[in-house]
Order: sequence, then structure tokens, then C-alpha cells
Amino acid sequence: MGDAASTFEQYGPRLETHRFVERGEVPAEAARQAVRDLDAAVSGVEGHGFERTPFEPAPELAEAVGSGDCELWVKDETGNVSGSHKARHLFGVALAHRLADGAAGAGAPPYAIASCGNAALAAAVVARAVGRRIDVFVPTWANDAVVDRITELGGRVVRCEREPGVPGDPAHHAMLAAIGTGAVPFSCQGTETPATIDGGRTLAWEMVDTLVEHDGGPPARLDRLFVQVGGGALATAVVTGLADAAARGDLARLPRIHAVQPHGNHPLVRAWDTLMSELRAEERAGGRDRQYFLDRIVSAQAAPEGTMDNRLRARIAEEMAPMSESRVQELVRRLRDDPDRYMRAWDSEPASYASGILDDITYDWVDIVEAMLASGGWPLVASEDDFRRAHRLAHRHTGIDVCPTGAAGLGGLLALAAAGDGTAALTPGERVAVMFTGRMRPGDPDPLASGS
Repeated sequence: MGDAASTFEQYGPRLETHRFVERGEVPAEAARQAVRDLDAAVSGVEGHGFERTPFEPAPELAEAVGSGDCELWVKDETGNVSGSHKARHLFGVALAHRLADGAAGAGAPPYAIASCGNAALAAAVVARAVGRRIDVFVPTWANDAVVDRITELGGRVVRCEREPGVPGDPAHHAMLAAIGTGAVPFSCQGTETPATIDGGRTLAWEMVDTLVEHDGGPPARLDRLFVQVGGGALATAVVTGLADAAARGDLARLPRIHAVQPHGNHPLVRAWDTLMSELRAEERAGGRDRQYFLDRIVSAQAAPEGTMDNRLRARIAEEMAPMSESRVQELVRRLRDDPDRYMRAWDSEPASYASGILDDITYDWVDIVEAMLASGGWPLVASEDDFRRAHRLAHRHTGIDVCPTGAAGLGGLLALAAAGDGTAALTPGERVAVMFTGRMRPGDPDPLASGS
């Protein structure tokens, strides 16, 4: 990272918070000092601040998952502040608050966050570092070890029960109610806390800079990315960070993006399916029927969940690529103009081995769909077996103590391979990336307890 003391100091001029400097509201040195002070405060709570985390080839893992002809890279966030990528997001929010308002006084209103685990813990660490009270709304099944640590850090934990007939995440509903009475949003949902996306982009920039160093200079090459999606802040931050790197010339192009969600909860995938169904139906009605799966695609509009599968999604993506920038933006406007048509709360209580991506709604989703359209990618629904196998293979073939949710992107790679289709197959020599985004916690399932 050169001479920078932290990843946020290195990338400070690329963050949205740098606008305070550009507008002349904060001197450049004061902004740098704010980063140093906040990073030192986090280090005082956590024992270390924000440094570049490893991003390295994993040939043994590639061989184990059946992708040995490809160059598989793993970004390891398990050693980051609070043990996951989430603290990046919340540090970005805290930095925005510091530059906008200065240090908060003792009478400042509390922060509020809704989370099932890692985000809540990260928020508690950063809130403790900046001396701010925080209310943490979690589901009833939240990890007890995580809850205990949040309490030790001074957070007030509120477990939220799901009410029959009330769609959406009860913890998120409770957070919104707290915000309505004066609490300050401090979450990993960009819908309530836009600055949370900004801090997360540092993850993408670290990946690109590591590849630039590996390749001996820009532009670096990255062909495909598998990213797990719950609320969507991680994927939104990473795809927009990669797009920024491509625009700067550090990255040759945006890699093909695959958003990964569980069979038991995939609202983002359903949104993509709905859009694709509409497009193909419109094409057929307009007399431009190209005979590729149109009957199945059109029927999927009103069919039960599961009509559109990973193989069909791959073929649709291939048929539509390459998509012009103007066409991408036309479709993005459609999504933004009528979001409720595409993004709906999951119809039943979500369930998955990868419990950290069980958000009823993908709150930050349009940028992810845009990246898939622009890159020729498509979303993937992974099975529970895919997630369990990914977790197991990660532990057997890397030295990374990743949790089930943290390895879920690798489950998407397994789901792609299981599609068994020429369109879906990886090309020998492709450079593929996954992110191991969180470490194991007490109470997490043992990936090596059974099976092979």
C-alpha cells in the first residue's frame, strides 16, 4: 500500500467523501487526519486498523472444485476489522459523518443497524471507536457469540420476532422505526445509509491493485467474479468499485458478474428473471422471435418459482450479449422507475446454510443488475449442497477459516459447474475471483464434521 497507514488513507481521494475536500469544505490534510484518527480509534478497539487484505491465487482449491484449468483467486477478508468485510462499509459511514459534522458530542442520538451478525458486530466496533451509542436490531436466531460481543462493546441488542403475515425482515422494520424516532442509520443497507457503499469499494480497489502488481502494470485482467448477495451492499460496492477501476484504466474491463443467492431466498435473482421474461415476451410480441427458449421464458413470468433455472439464465445472458451501454441504461431506468415490480420481499421465511445472506429483500440491487447486464453475466441460485460443499472445500484446500456465508460465492461457482452447459462452462485460462468475506464464529457449523 505504499506509505499509507491504512487502506482508507490510500484510497481517500477516490472515496465519495473526498467531495468535502473538492468543494473546499474540508482541507485535504484535515481529511487525511480524520482517516488516521478514526483508523487509530478502531485499532484501539480491535487491535488493528484497516490494511490491505490478502488476494491470492488458489490453485489447489481450483482443482478441488473442478476448475483447475482456470486461475482462481480468493480475496480473504476473514482477518479484517471485526472479522469480515462489513467494517469497511461502516468506516466509510463514520468518515462521512466526521467530515460533515465533526466529532459527535455525548448527547448525539444513537446509531441504529439491522443485521443478522457480521454487520452488527462491525457497526458495534466502529461505533465504540467513535464513542457513539448504538442500537442493534437482530433476528431471534442471531449468533449468541456475536450478540455477546456486541453487548461487550456497549451496543444495545434488540432481538426481533417475525410477525405472521408481515412481509420483510422484522429487524429492518425495527431499525426503520428507531430511525423514525431520531436514531441515525448506521447500517449496511445503502437505501438508508448511502455512504455504506463508499467504504466497501476499497475492497474492489485492493483486488485490482493486487492484480496490477501481479501483472506488472495496468490494465489488469479479471474475467469473472462470483459474489454472494444478501442485502446487496457488498456486491454493489464491489461492482461499482471495479467499474471505477476499469474507467481509470487500472482494469481492462468489468469482469463477468455472477450474483449468488440461495434456493431458499433469492429476491435479486427473481428480479432479474422478471426483467428477462419481460424482454423476451416483448421481443416475441414485436415479431423478432429468435426461437431461443421463448415459450419457457414467457411462461416463467407467471409460473411458480423455479421455472427459470441456472442453465436457462446462462443461455439468456449469452443471447442478449453484447449489450450496448444505451440499452443497459434504458433497462436500468425501467428498474428504477418501477422497482416494486421487480424487487419484492421473499414470500416465506428465508432459510439457508449461508445464513448471513437471508435478507428478505435485496435492498441495494439495481447496480448489481446493471453490472450483470453490462458484463454479460447472470445471477445464480446455489443449492444447500453447493454451499455446504463450498464451505468444506474452502477449509480443506485453503488456510482460511471462512464461515458458511463467507464462502457462499464459491457455492455459486459450484452451481455454475452443475449447470452442465457449454454456455455456462468456464474457459481454460480464465481468471476467476471469489471473496471469502467472514470468519468462523462459535456456533457456526463445522464444515469438516461429515461428508467429503
